[in-house]
Amino acid sequence: MKKTNLPYTLVDLQPDVSSFKEDVIAGFEKTHKALPAKHFYDKTGSSLFNAITKLPEYYVSRTEMEILHDFGPDIAEAIGVRAHIIELGSGSFDKINQVLPFLESPASYRPVDISISALQDTAEQVLERYPDLEVTGICADYTSTLDFLQQDKGNNKTICFLGSTIGNFQKKEAAAFLQSLAGELDDDGQILIGVDLKKDTAVLHHAYNDAKGITAAFNLNILERMNKEMKADIDSAEFTHHAFYSEENGRIEMHLQSSKEQLVSLEEHTFHFSKGETIHTENSHKFSISEFIALAKQSHLNVDAFWTDEKEWFGVFLLKRP
Repeated sequence: MKKTNLPYTLVDLQPDVSSFKEDVIAGFEKTHKALPAKHFYDKTGSSLFNAITKLPEYYVSRTEMEILHDFGPDIAEAIGVRAHIIELGSGSFDKINQVLPFLESPASYRPVDISISALQDTAEQVLERYPDLEVTGICADYTSTLDFLQQDKGNNKTICFLGSTIGNFQKKEAAAFLQSLAGELDDDGQILIGVDLKKDTAVLHHAYNDAKGITAAFNLNILERMNKEMKADIDSAEFTHHAFYSEENGRIEMHLQSSKEQLVSLEEHTFHFSKGETIHTENSHKFSISEFIALAKQSHLNVDAFWTDEKEWFGVFLLKRP
């Protein structure tokens, strides 16, 4: 569905919101209960995540923004002239706005997000600053379809995948997803991707266990979403936020831990929780620079350039097909 009676174009591919209910039931039926992290982001969850990005402990967003700001001219030069910018999971306009001012005559900007309201806000902010830029907001779940990438063939297509979201994929899934993105590129196309790098475990622990408890509220909010959308009877006070770094898997794991033995009803389904049992809600994989270069090669991509902060806590990589 296209809406063109606006100063920008809005394409609604109608992502399947019913998948939330299906994913919850399927996840609770597993031996080790788990949920896809994409379901964190209802209106409340998005607001809480925005608050997380401003926390002193949460270096991720701040450090990526610093890299994009400090190296904006270099990144823009590497991207080239008349680029078609497609931003997956665009959220707010903050990240791409660090690079757009330095791009030479960008041809278009296509933010992709599962939230129409977020797309509208982003499109309006972009056009305030760049009134001559062609802007097309695409409401889609990019983990389900990449059909919208089939435009702009051969026209310096630049896919931006910032925010270290690649770390939320399992390693095999990350390689498969990057390979699928590579398949949408022509010889002059590229991927600009943000990657959280390995660092001291204490830094990681505090980033996901902040003193104000906002990350805990973000994690617990998915239970409240079930109560609202699935007529569930979950008492979120009977679950606690549990986040830790797994050296073996090279990732932060987030869980919701049941503080007692209990039964939870979700529509016509009932699920048993033992005391201490968890729902695995998110992974956030961390990479060394060499590990990410290897992942790119596995995905049929080469690292053309990359930029890091002084501490090498975070990296922004430009990937191209060989």
